[in-house]
Amino acid sequence: MVKTIYIVAVAVALLVVASLAALLFLGPLATLVGAPVSGKVYTIRSAKLSYLPPEGWKMGDPPVIDDRYYNPSRLMIKVGDTVEYVNEDEVPHTMTALEVPPGSSKFDSGPVNPGASYRFTFRVSGTYRYYCILHPHKGGIIEVQP
Repeated sequence: MVKTIYIVAVAVALLVVASLAALLFLGPLATLVGAPVSGKVYTIRSAKLSYLPPEGWKMGDPPVIDDRYYNPSRLMIKVGDTVEYVNEDEVPHTMTALEVPPGSSKFDSGPVNPGASYRFTFRVSGTYRYYCILHPHKGGIIEVQP
């Protein structure tokens, strides 16, 4: 019985020490790599009827960068900021990366239903171009500053 209590006490003590060590190490590490503790949240919305392509647009044409599809269609943010995509249309849409800067991962919301949202935090500076897989006429650009 005493041996069991001793083992449990040692395990708890090791867990506490490991947790404190992780906090002490990861806090400065986040600062060293430039990852901010918190960033701003920006919202991009799909307006009603944004699923309708502009007149004359045909499959294979590049996405149209216009606020009637993604609003705003052009956004400038900083590294560590988050973009929340909100679908205010009556059909599902996606927010899917077409081009990202070197060293960044591509994002893809998958289908976002009407009234739902998707968030992505930008960790690498550069230009991000995105579009809707389901409605490829609509596109947007996010410029991420250091």
